[in-house]
Amino acid sequence: MDLEEFLSENGIPPSPSQQDHSPHPAGLPPAAAAPSVMDLSSRTSAPIHPGISSPTCVQSPVRPGQLLPANRNTPSPIDPDTIQVPVGYEPDPADLALSSVPGQEMFDPRKRKFSEEELKPQPMIKKARKVFIPDDLKDDKYWARRRKNNMAAKRSRDARRLKENQIAIRASFLEKENSALRQEVADLRKELGKCKNILAKYEARHGPL
Repeated sequence: MDLEEFLSENGIPPSPSQQDHSPHPAGLPPAAAAPSVMDLSSRTSAPIHPGISSPTCVQSPVRPGQLLPANRNTPSPIDPDTIQVPVGYEPDPADLALSSVPGQEMFDPRKRKFSEEELKPQPMIKKARKVFIPDDLKDDKYWARRRKNNMAAKRSRDARRLKENQIAIRASFLEKENSALRQEVADLRKELGKCKNILAKYEARHGPL
């Protein structure tokens, strides 16, 4: 295309002399009457309609320290009671039998929890002094009372022994679980240290996040 033809199509005078002698539109400054040839690059890069932005404009990247959007997917809180820790613990079936009530469900040390009141040390109770009763006073009422007292004492001893066995098995399981948790915490701290080192190197090179 000829240069004069191109200038005439874009409304640019062919020479600066014609631009100086051409009348300016009313109400406009002389600089805005007609762009010069030097303004051609800025003219072509500007949008045709001022109300519509150019589709080729490049957005500025996210600056360091800029807040992330509020609609991020944050993890929901986890109930500590629902966490299952893999523990290699297999109690002896005989110990479980001694810790379970006959005819009921087998005792599970992973689920059974004891209250603070149950774990309190029990005081030593002194036995009452035996009262000697002559044989001629040991009637049927006496022997019935003795049988009832013996059965109650046996039930109390069995319940206490059952509770002690359950606490012993539960404590053994908790020791195994505590050891597994300590190892897991050590592994997580090691991994966290690696992540902190990577983050420190990134911030030293690109600035804080």
